[in-house]
Amino acid sequence: MDYAGILANLQPPPPKPNIRIQPYVLTSYDRYTGFDASVKPEETKVKFGGELKWAINPNSVLDLTANTDFAQADADRQVNNVSRFSVFFPERRQFFLENASLFGVGISRNLDESGGNMRIQPFFSRRIGLDDSGNPIPIDVGGRFVYRSLKRNIGAILMRQRGVGDTPATNFFVGRFSENFGKQHHIGGLLTVKDRPDGSNIVSTIDGFFRLGESHSLNTLASYSTSSRTGKQGFSAYAQYFYVSNQFKVWWTQSIVTKDYDPELGFVSRNDVIATTPGIFWWYRGQRLPFKKWLRAWEPSVFPEFYHQASTGKLIERTWTVYPVWLNLQSGAYFGYSITPTYQQLTEVFEPLGVKIQTGQFNYVRHQIYASTDPSRILNVQTIYNWGTYFGGKLNSGDWTLQFAPIPHFSLSGRFNRNRFVEVGADKTNATVDLYAIEGRFALNPRLQLIGFYQRNSENQSQNYNIRFSWEYQPLSYIYLVFNHRGFQNLQQKTQTEDHAIAKISYLKQF
Repeated sequence: MDYAGILANLQPPPPKPNIRIQPYVLTSYDRYTGFDASVKPEETKVKFGGELKWAINPNSVLDLTANTDFAQADADRQVNNVSRFSVFFPERRQFFLENASLFGVGISRNLDESGGNMRIQPFFSRRIGLDDSGNPIPIDVGGRFVYRSLKRNIGAILMRQRGVGDTPATNFFVGRFSENFGKQHHIGGLLTVKDRPDGSNIVSTIDGFFRLGESHSLNTLASYSTSSRTGKQGFSAYAQYFYVSNQFKVWWTQSIVTKDYDPELGFVSRNDVIATTPGIFWWYRGQRLPFKKWLRAWEPSVFPEFYHQASTGKLIERTWTVYPVWLNLQSGAYFGYSITPTYQQLTEVFEPLGVKIQTGQFNYVRHQIYASTDPSRILNVQTIYNWGTYFGGKLNSGDWTLQFAPIPHFSLSGRFNRNRFVEVGADKTNATVDLYAIEGRFALNPRLQLIGFYQRNSENQSQNYNIRFSWEYQPLSYIYLVFNHRGFQNLQQKTQTEDHAIAKISYLKQF
């Protein structure tokens, strides 16, 4: 220390505001065929907008957006759904993906199928700026404020959605608060408001997560909705317990959703139901496991589900899903088989892929096989195939995917999905519905990418494709070229098509 120098007369640089703006300009060409006279056959538009991000301090961030555009967001893929409930499509827009964990209160089935199939989510960001079919609705202006610390988290979203057609201009508000305490516990509240000229929908939610030990946890929620437009009020709640160790995963989820619970800014898998969904996984990697050179684990599981109608207390659905075989191989490949005896009391008519099924009591048994080769290989094959009885008849369904990825910069996959109905429903319907898809990704480097997919569905003779080119010409500044095509037969068997070509450039400036 005797030889250490002394620095004097040094002044730190003045603090910067830590603000960045990202304006954009977009031009688009739209063409429609087969639509009624209210739709212009061709239209060209120019659009301006942008975003501002201000890091107020290390804990607080403010985001503002004007004339918001998501042309570069990944497009939804078609899904052929044979269940009675709506498909949940994930959020893909970057603005809403940021800090999504703060606002993402609720329960859903985990990726390993644990936790049960009930989904209760008081706030779902896709309700803003998208209609029920996933088509964009313009957002005029909006903002988000987030404060995070070790003790608490606070967030707020405010959006103004433009009126389009029969949908009036709408204001959205989401407020979130959570307080951390003890060892990994937290309690919080969520408030959502959807306000239109004809009325408002308000949902108030309280939630909590409690770590009861190294292996035990409890997740809870209670939510209340009211709508001035309909005058209806509803309630939902759940409690979900998990025990997780190196050998076992055990859970019990108890939930209720009343008939009139209606979170217009959220997503609920089903209404008027009391759901009981326990389950257990066993992960066996012990000494008695045979063929250890190839076999890594045997993971059998059982997860029954019971659904009673909340308004009457009657049992309306019961399933016992049993996986006697689930084998994980050392290579990363896997093979599994499950059997699911099912009882359903249908209280409403539904039509999976155009096959009409009347109300009544049904008992059927489904079998399913999962298989995949090593996903790290150049060529990978995955399949899900299920068969068995189904609402008075039979249904054989298969989903096959072949992926070719010779280098990290290139990936090409083909997918084929088939559903074959045999004497299903009251009309003893026989039908086959096929869905084909091709998807590819080419990246010359991390800043230059071309992504696209094509799908064809025999249910309504639809043909869709989406092609997106992106170039990050300087850090966080992009040029996008997007081409969309959608063609289908409407209910009158008339072919309708729409084509969209979009060019967008954004520029990021840091202050």
